[in-house]
Amino acid sequence: MKRLVALLLVLLPLPAAAQGPGYGAALAQRWCMACHIVEPAPKTASANGIPSFSAIAAKPTANAEQLKAYLSTGHTRMPDFSLSNRERQALVDYILSLR
Repeated sequence: MKRLVALLLVLLPLPAAAQGPGYGAALAQRWCMACHIVEPAPKTASANGIPSFSAIAAKPTANAEQLKAYLSTGHTRMPDFSLSNRERQALVDYILSLR
């Protein structure tokens, strides 16, 4: 019984860790792809002037705290998706994975 409990405690973090940037990529494709280029791409802005996720990741000021803060506030150019903390973190992880 103790082994089973120990095994469960070890395996509990796996679903969250297994999501990694993949969960953020799925969110980006669902919510952000209408305006942003969300796939790994050249680090340039798109034709409409909206930066690609690769361009955002390439900015020297882009870090987890800055991106989370940006995704936590309302913006005139970006719809308010009311992201949960988990979704916000997943998007940040995905964006930073594009470096």
